[in-house]
Amino acid sequence: MAEEYTPGYTRKASDFMAQRTAISHAAFLTPHLRNSARLLDCGCGPGSISCDLARILSSGQVTGIDREESQIELARNRASEQQLTNVTFKVGSIYELPFPDSSFDVVFAHAIFEHISSPDEALAEILRVLAPGGIVAIRSPDWGGFIVGPDVSGLQAAIKRYADLQNTNGGDVYVGRKLPRLLRDAGFDLLRFSATYDCSQSPSTISEVLALRLADMDADAVRAWSQDRDAFFAAAWCEILGTKIDR
Repeated sequence: MAEEYTPGYTRKASDFMAQRTAISHAAFLTPHLRNSARLLDCGCGPGSISCDLARILSSGQVTGIDREESQIELARNRASEQQLTNVTFKVGSIYELPFPDSSFDVVFAHAIFEHISSPDEALAEILRVLAPGGIVAIRSPDWGGFIVGPDVSGLQAAIKRYADLQNTNGGDVYVGRKLPRLLRDAGFDLLRFSATYDCSQSPSTISEVLALRLADMDADAVRAWSQDRDAFFAAAWCEILGTKIDR
């Protein structure tokens, strides 16, 4: 199945992704990091989480990959502006990670598995580049737990059409609940599964990310919802930690 990244790479979409931090989006992983770890961030986007992780791993090394060159450019600029010397970025695919076996102590993948059509192939590559005893950390949303209100006219239909579009593009909006089985099938031992809510403080921002990919009537419904003074959006995120055992 062909894949397309549904949010796209517009400036608005990139700015939205760049608001993510290690504190807000990688808290399930950070207590398990040792200072000198070698960490790979798959689907790093504009690099905001990668740069935060580089500061945490002050004597370690962070490598971010993304298949979109424009995102890698944004990430490199961010690292340069923050004068970080222990983080690098390169164009690459999660299906063909450009690294030797056992290159990393930690592999992190945030908001990528809901957009890919072959998670088993991606996990096989992650297992390959992860050193024995290393940790895989994945965080993806599950649209079955989203809370959106108030329910203005046309809003639910618009959200469903966006979900359908993402599935058509090769993704899976319900992948969050499937992560334990996917990791077990790939050969990982599971350490911890959790779920948290991300409550958007800017409905107008997320409405634009959705609206840019929707037809006029659906886009209008999403934008109308965001203008309601009581508008809120809470996304359910599933988080999993696994480890590679030296068998």
